[in-house]
Amino acid sequence: MAKRKHICICLVLFLLVSGSALHAQIFQQKWKIGPEYEIDHVVKPGDEAGKGEVEVSLKVPYDEILFVKSNSSYKGRFDISIMIFRNGEQCVSENWIEDLSLNEFSMTNSRKNVFEVKRSYQLEPDAYRLEVLVTDLNTQNRRKREKEIDMSRLADGPWMLGDLYVVKEKSVRSKGGEMPEAVYVGFTAAGVKGNHHFKYILFSGDKPVKQGEFEMELKRGKHEYCFPVRTRDLNFNTYSLVLTAEVGGREYQRQMPLRVQWAGTNALVPDIDDAIEQMRYLSHTGYFPMREYRRALKGSPEEKRKFFTETWEKLDPTPGTERNELMNEYYYRVQTANQRFSGQREGWRSDRGMIYIIYGEPDAVEEHHMEIDSKPYIIWYYYSVNRRFIFVDYTGFGDFQLSEPLSEY
Repeated sequence: MAKRKHICICLVLFLLVSGSALHAQIFQQKWKIGPEYEIDHVVKPGDEAGKGEVEVSLKVPYDEILFVKSNSSYKGRFDISIMIFRNGEQCVSENWIEDLSLNEFSMTNSRKNVFEVKRSYQLEPDAYRLEVLVTDLNTQNRRKREKEIDMSRLADGPWMLGDLYVVKEKSVRSKGGEMPEAVYVGFTAAGVKGNHHFKYILFSGDKPVKQGEFEMELKRGKHEYCFPVRTRDLNFNTYSLVLTAEVGGREYQRQMPLRVQWAGTNALVPDIDDAIEQMRYLSHTGYFPMREYRRALKGSPEEKRKFFTETWEKLDPTPGTERNELMNEYYYRVQTANQRFSGQREGWRSDRGMIYIIYGEPDAVEEHHMEIDSKPYIIWYYYSVNRRFIFVDYTGFGDFQLSEPLSEY
């Protein structure tokens, strides 16, 4: 797949320090599986009485699609199939082809711009399995994702309460480096009207850290509601929000993960502890000493915040803007490494994950799996920096390790 090759992290750091401009190079994508994409779903009451609705959303980043030049534009084409099963029997099957046309080549390499589609299906309250298959028609590479969908709780009582979700357009943002003032949480419900009591508890692990109570006027028909959760005094983390409602003499409860992060921080960045641990490879490039990194790992929440924000502020290629492109790229690589190379350990901790995070996508890949008197091995070539890396599967379980320590290459 022809795409723009992001220069390896170590070179980016060098160029940032030296003040040189960043440049990108074209590389040939060698991965044999289909495009990476995200699927999510939200369960709601249906439009028909007694029915539920599941809204399925699909996001495919542009740089996961092969665009072919056609006259003055670039064409991408892929096939999407959505299937939903109930007790092993198919109850939803939808298939269609999407055609994309872009006028700028740079857009074909964008991870920030995505193709997004949503589909809604009316179903009986029950448990289902969702299968999504996306095929890039220019490469015939395909990838399938599966998710379990529980709609059975819609039949818990006369009030149909859907899933909780973040209402992004209503969340109150704060200045860079600070927590948002509040995050708004929404849900869709139907079946009962009148004023009713709600309460929520926010957990960090098993420990409750915040709670609130409020009254809400409900409508009998299907309706969307939202409420604020104050977050300014919270730490950078992913919490668990539990909402409880007393409606018609019954107690209803829904739960969701609630991510609270500093303004300008990419959604790919995990909680602060994991985020700092994953910065390990920046020390390999010489940007900060290992002792400083280890001190941050054991530091207080405020020390961790200072280390994280100050490090990425110094690396920001476009200071003064909301986005830090280098930070976004780094944690995108961490996520990609987890998706591609996870096995006995997380993908970012593997040898292939380390090289991918530091150097980015290889220019070329050789795979050797069937040679006599040789264990399976893979070679990654990086022509722009005149380097190659050999990974050997010593155990036979797909755990490819560098044949020599990184410092020896």
